[in-house]
Amino acid sequence: MIYHLTCALSVLIVFILQTTVFSQTRLVSGTADIILLFLAAWSLQESVKNSWFCTFATGLLVSYVSAMPFYAPLIAYLGVVGISKSLQRRVWRSPLLAMILVVLLGTFLQHAIYIVILQITRAPISWLESLDHVILPSALLNLIFSIPIYAVVRDIVKRVSPQEVEV
Repeated sequence: MIYHLTCALSVLIVFILQTTVFSQTRLVSGTADIILLFLAAWSLQESVKNSWFCTFATGLLVSYVSAMPFYAPLIAYLGVVGISKSLQRRVWRSPLLAMILVVLLGTFLQHAIYIVILQITRAPISWLESLDHVILPSALLNLIFSIPIYAVVRDIVKRVSPQEVEV
């Protein structure tokens, strides 16, 4: 229960930062998605057992304010956490490597979902132009912010559930 409350408050703060500060930080036409980074870092934490509820709620919140079709951010964020949970089992000794892999794969997955949905809705989107102007710059910004976000999330989770000390 404490994880859900902590996640909800953290997501609210990250959401506000995303919509006010990070959406204005551009590299070519790409922006960092710190909500994606937060969800990836949150779901990589060992002591957080169920991050799906937080991810679903976050996807709904972002879907509500996004210009994308309602389900697009939800699918993207659920996919990112799925990648995160899958890599957590395989790369458990190196959480920073897992974070970097999740961020890269998650960014490409998120933008691929968005481009496919935009092409289905007949928006004139070119894969090559999207890759050059949006996806690669977004991936670079996400990589730059991924380690600080991971450190903050790890600290939050440790404060919520401090490790027991044996006497």
